[in-house]
Formats: sequence, C-alpha cells, structure tokens
Amino acid sequence: MSGHHHRGCGCDCEAAHEPAERGFEYGLYRRIDTDKLQCLNESRDGDGRLVFKPWDQRHDRDKFVESDADEELLFNIPFTGSVKLKGVIVSGEDDDSHPAEIRLYKNIPQMSFDDTGREPEQAFRLNRDPDAQLEYPTKIARFSNVWHLSIHMSKNFGAESTRVYYIGLRGEYSETFSRCMCGNNMSVPLLAEAVTVSGNEKETAAVIFLHGLGDSGHGWADTLTGIRLPHVKFICPHAPRMPVTLNMSVMMPAWFDLMGLSPETPEDESGIKKAADNIKAIIEHEAKNGIPPNRIMLGGFSQGGALSLYTALTCQHQLAGVVALSCWLPLHKSFPLASSGNKNLPILQCHGEKDEMIPVQFGAMTAEKLKYIVNPQMITFKTYPGVPHSSCTQEMLLVKEFIEKHLPRI
Repeated sequence: MSGHHHRGCGCDCEAAHEPAERGFEYGLYRRIDTDKLQCLNESRDGDGRLVFKPWDQRHDRDKFVESDADEELLFNIPFTGSVKLKGVIVSGEDDDSHPAEIRLYKNIPQMSFDDTGREPEQAFRLNRDPDAQLEYPTKIARFSNVWHLSIHMSKNFGAESTRVYYIGLRGEYSETFSRCMCGNNMSVPLLAEAVTVSGNEKETAAVIFLHGLGDSGHGWADTLTGIRLPHVKFICPHAPRMPVTLNMSVMMPAWFDLMGLSPETPEDESGIKKAADNIKAIIEHEAKNGIPPNRIMLGGFSQGGALSLYTALTCQHQLAGVVALSCWLPLHKSFPLASSGNKNLPILQCHGEKDEMIPVQFGAMTAEKLKYIVNPQMITFKTYPGVPHSSCTQEMLLVKEFIEKHLPRI
C-alpha cells in the first residue's frame, strides 16, 4: 500500500483513500473457485465460503463460520489460476473464540486434519482483530505460483469453538500455465511448483536457480530474495523425487541419480540429459513469454550447480551466464566441446575450502576442465576459507555482482 498524502487538500486523505486502495489489494477472493472451497469442522455446511468476501463487507457480522466439534478449522482454498500471496487478514469476535494461530500450506489439494502434522510454509500467532486491521505478511518467495491454499486454524484464545467473520487475502493473480501444455505444446512440468522471486519493476531478465540434493527451491528462493534486482525474475524449481543410489536408494528430491561423489564414479547419463531437457524447457517457455535466452542465466548449488553447468554448455542458445556453487561438471570424461555460441559463456564458480561433501579440489578440477570447453578468460573460480558445503555472505554478494554485470537493466 502506498499510503500517500496530498498536502493542502484539507481532508484526511489516508482515511479517505485507504479503503478503496486496500479493497483492490484484497481482491483475491474473486479468484477463488468457490464451488470447490472446503471448510472442515464447520458447524453449518457452506459457512466457510462466506468469510471470503469483499473488503467493504469485512465488518458484516451476519456472515461467519463457526467450528463444530472443537476449536479447529481447516480451509481448502482452490484458485482459478496462479496466485502470488502477499498477506493475510483474519478477523473474528473480540473474545476467546477469535483464532489465535494459523498455519499456511501451499498446493496440497483435499488437505485433511491428518495432514496438518507436516511443516507449514508459514505460521502466525494472531492477535484479536475484530476490525480486520492487522495484516500478516507472507514470505512471498514461498507463496509464488499458489494454485491451492490451505489455512489451518489450530487454536483460539480458549473458547470451546472458533468464530471467523472475515479472511482477507492480498496478492497478485495470473492465468495459470503451470499445469497445462503451453504454447508450442511443450510440457513444462518443473514450472508447476517452482518458487518465483519477482522483481519490483518490469522483468527483462531471469535467473533459473537449481537447489542441491534433498533440498527444495524454497530455501534458495529465500536466499536469492536477499540479492534481488528490480528487473530480474528468479525461478527456483523443485527437483522430482526419486531413489538415490548414494543414499541407499531412499526417495528424495534429486535432479538425477547419484552413485557416488568421486570423479571416477559411474554417472546417470540418461538422467542428466533428461534433467537438462527439463531445464531447457523452462528456458524456451521464458523466451516464448518475452525474455530472450541471452537475458536468461542458469545457476545452482551442488547437484543443481552441476546440472546448470551441463545444461548451459549443451544449450542451443547463448545464455547470459552460469553461477555454479560447490559443484562439478557432469559427464566430464566424455563432455562434448561447447558449440561456438557457448565459447564465450561467462561462468562464475564458487567453492568452500572446508567442503567435505564435494571437496574444493573437485571444483578446481572442474575449473581446469572448463578452460578446454570455453574461453578461459570467461571463467571465474573463487574459493572461501573455512566455508563447508554451503554458501556464505561474501559468496552471495559476488553472485549479485555477476548477475548485475551480465544481466544489466535495459
């Protein structure tokens, strides 16, 4: 909300303009697929839908939902497209029936109370707010590309039942593309759940950043928010779950299978190539939607860094660059020479000197190998004393400088 004031107008402009402004911001209720909205443990069927209403009706006490068997309520809220959720307001009675805590979950359709034991994307302790004035801001990086939101009201202030008059959702809406076949009929499966960190002006560049083994895009989205540039969109997809040989075939998020971490270990060639094709599909999608490949950069950490290197060097397009953190070059023994267009691909390689998982020597070997694939002057290899298999502040500042240099504002 801008909260602007007009000097000398002779009125209380904040009071005059705030409701209309906030009413527009809290318009996501119009994007709810109301027929499919569920409220579990509501005392009367259908009442849960009534609390998602226009801003100017937030004080309406005739429409409310009340819990039945105990104080808990669980809302399953499907949207008609993709939502970036920025804030939540919860308004109840000014007594002990007001919700005291909410837990937010993303993209878990038909969620039940049995599912609420899992870790939420975000949780809030609430204050009593009968006038619907208190907004609880979300971690936007975690709530991009939301097509289904679950709100668990786990407790109130001590009453036997919980009463809610208004739930306001603030954010942005776009027509969904993530679960469909797009444009040229190329499926882009990794975009279905990808976390997006948007710029705050027109986005003229993109960084696709890939997490490490067993991780998700959320953690890196939070980190990249700290080095956000106003014209750059960060896309942080989640790797699919698969059995990983290195970890006794346990199912976990992985871009491809890993048999071991030594340079002599056999590699999952077909898995690496398939994963690279999936990342190239994101590049094609972004290009089709207005960001050309030479304004797209790949990056990643550990296994994600390895995949970003392989993908960029085998891509038919000249990309803006690669950020390769604590990683190696997959298929290094049989790696093809880069196409002439990729000879001048800028590569920033960073590695912690105390990395026990992927020793810094592997990073150094990778940097030497890369000098035979691209022009050596395009490679920057930086190490950080005392840093284990993780990133550090100095490293991320260097990453920001690299992005600013190769994806300048236009």
